[in-house]
Amino acid sequence: MATKKKPEQTPAAKATEGAAEGKKVVQKRSSPIEVRLRPEDLMRFDQVCRVSNRKRPEVAREAIIWYMEQLEKRVQDARETLVEARIRKMENRMAALISRGNIDVGVILELIYGNMPAADRDEVIKKAHKRAAKRLKSKVEEVKDIEDLFKKELEKAAEV
Repeated sequence: MATKKKPEQTPAAKATEGAAEGKKVVQKRSSPIEVRLRPEDLMRFDQVCRVSNRKRPEVAREAIIWYMEQLEKRVQDARETLVEARIRKMENRMAALISRGNIDVGVILELIYGNMPAADRDEVIKKAHKRAAKRLKSKVEEVKDIEDLFKKELEKAAEV
């Protein structure tokens, strides 16, 4: 009795069949790529191959990989540019908020200082300054790691 011979499968078909059976299949060969070049570009390409003493597939593979890496770098740079712009915008907002707050505090201080008896002004202001500094120090100690707090805020801003 003659056995029926299976038709030869492509590597991709073998990988698909092996994966379906739960086997780990490693492809040994890569897929070929066909590229058409104008005659003048082909001459330049062949010249590069001769100068570098390498074969066409090797030079082409290196060129394609280099090109993909350059594209990835451009995408990454664009992302970083967006992040930098967001950070700059947040810095400007924070600076504006701090400036407004400082102006308001200055106005209040002037009002209070101007309406206090001249004999007590300096002593009262010094005591108030000390108490405010102590209160601020205790608030900062509540936040154990300010860097983590800033990172979380930056992540929130990036999501927006």
